[in-house]
Amino acid sequence: MKILFVCTGNTCRSVMAEYYTRYKFDELGVTGVSVSSAGVATIDGMPASQGALAVLEEIGIDASSHVSRFLTPEIAEGADKIYALAKSHLEILELNFPAVKGKAVMLGSRSVPDPVGLTLEEYRDSFDMIVSAVDKHILAKL
Repeated sequence: MKILFVCTGNTCRSVMAEYYTRYKFDELGVTGVSVSSAGVATIDGMPASQGALAVLEEIGIDASSHVSRFLTPEIAEGADKIYALAKSHLEILELNFPAVKGKAVMLGSRSVPDPVGLTLEEYRDSFDMIVSAVDKHILAKL
């Protein structure tokens, strides 16, 4: 099973979702699942934002090795389940990658605000939404 998280730049929201989910899978002993992320409007090789790194570090997660990836058809079509961090990302997925229809969904019931360039508190707020959605829509279904 391959899970993919998608946001805009693959430096904030999808990074936090990817690394939190990996952390929880490791903690729970979940095997046979790969977790990754990509961005719909990014370039390859950008580091995770300082805010995302700081919020993840607060719970003991090191995401310093993360580099952004631009979402390609190969990445999208190679995933078994795709979680969009915002409604606009889901719309882009469905428009540009018709093969993913049915396996691409919103992570939660509403879009996670993009904290890029904002305060650490706003990163925490976005991360809290991600944690809640991952716990409810992914971990609870294991």
